[in-house]
Amino acid sequence: MQQLDIFADSIQVQYANALIAELSRFDPIAARRALESLGSSDPNSASLSSFQVLVEFLEHWRCDAPSWPRTPAAIAAAVQFIPEKLLPAARMMGASGTAFVRKIYADLAKASEMVGIDPKDGDSFAAELYWLARQFRDVVRTATPLPGAEMRSNAQRWLALGHNGLGDAEPTLVAVLRYALLAPDRFGSLVEEMDEAALSRDWRNFQDVLGDLDASWFPAWCAHEKRHRRKVMDNLPSGEGSMAYRLIVSLNAREREGLSVAVIEDRQRLKRLDETFFSFYLRRRADLHSHLLQASQQPKRNTAS
Repeated sequence: MQQLDIFADSIQVQYANALIAELSRFDPIAARRALESLGSSDPNSASLSSFQVLVEFLEHWRCDAPSWPRTPAAIAAAVQFIPEKLLPAARMMGASGTAFVRKIYADLAKASEMVGIDPKDGDSFAAELYWLARQFRDVVRTATPLPGAEMRSNAQRWLALGHNGLGDAEPTLVAVLRYALLAPDRFGSLVEEMDEAALSRDWRNFQDVLGDLDASWFPAWCAHEKRHRRKVMDNLPSGEGSMAYRLIVSLNAREREGLSVAVIEDRQRLKRLDETFFSFYLRRRADLHSHLLQASQQPKRNTAS
């Protein structure tokens, strides 16, 4: 095996670092010069093609340049180009590549706002681009005023991601539960996208006990397991999951006062909705009753001196 000459290699490393620095400063002219220097010092470098992509992007695609056409078509083309070409190339920059790409997404988000791209266009809407830029406050700002946001799954996804990034626990929960009701088939993807430990754990626990039910039942499971203390949703989409959620919230309140006609009626409604969830509900109630009974039968310690 031939030993590498680290002193000779360091010249190419220095040129590459200089190029990364110019890319990070978003200076296309200086980046082009640094790329030419790297190419002259090491024309066979495996990184040249990736760096070429990055430099050309700055020269021809940079959306905050005065000459860049701020149109929906240009924004959509840039949004498509980033994951296909730019992200793989930016890996050559190491940690600086993440900041590089997020800056581009932030610039595109501002352009999207300026043009007024409709949220129906999804990937090109400002909230989505701010999310990719990890500018959470702007995600919430652009998603909140959408007409009918409470009943729009895309708006609730953006609100869940934005509020979670800001550390706003309660509005995050509201958006997450709404999204489960509005888009149960895509809820698992949101859980992965949020990458939040408590939510991931709750989702796994729900699937372990109620895996035959879709995610529209997750809010009812959360209410039953006391994952939240207040009724977070009044305007709900139609569906069995929404009805179960309302019934569990009602039962949580009424059962504190003991068995009543209203409790019995709510239980019958819950049973008619789904036998699987009702069996889970009864089993958990029996477990809780047994636990409380055992606690009440424990002999009290005599603390008298």
